[in-house]
Amino acid sequence: MPTPVFPFQNQTLGLSPEILGPYWDQYQFSESVNGTALMGIATDCAVVYQLTTAQLLALNATAVQLVAPPVVPGGGIPTYLAPPAGYLYVPTTMTLAYKFGGTAFTIGGTTPVFQIEYTGKAVSLLSMTPTGLVDQAVNTLATNFAAATGPVLANTNCANLGLEIKLGGTAPLLTLGTGTVLVSLIYNTYALQLL
Repeated sequence: MPTPVFPFQNQTLGLSPEILGPYWDQYQFSESVNGTALMGIATDCAVVYQLTTAQLLALNATAVQLVAPPVVPGGGIPTYLAPPAGYLYVPTTMTLAYKFGGTAFTIGGTTPVFQIEYTGKAVSLLSMTPTGLVDQAVNTLATNFAAATGPVLANTNCANLGLEIKLGGTAPLLTLGTGTVLVSLIYNTYALQLL
């Protein structure tokens, strides 16, 4: 007996609305489910977040969540747009755009660095020095790309975790400044069972 064909079924991959459920609209548009790994191929995802003066001054002690963990709604991401558990986010590019607010930040402490890390973990995945960026009396822009070899992490330190930005180093790091930083982060999403 032949296999029944659903009206919208993708014959190559065998995908249908019944199989993908709430992800079907995304699949019809891009042939990929929310940028997640499909057939082992990951695609770029992006997030843009504006850090306020208050967040910048507190960034050493209080990280800011940029990408919600898989299957956890938040950060403006509806549940149906987040990948399910069993996924890994890998940041590839970070761009920081500083908008001067009238007073340049004073940078203190030792080895200050803006860093992207997994939520609740202190391992830097992408980093950039604030020197030359937020201590200027003009608007500035800086970009950093992931190193060819990133950190080696146990799955418990990276799987199913969101991405956050923090200001690493010895406090106090940023003081006496005003302005905002627009964070643009590009990252890939990988299915752990495919790695």
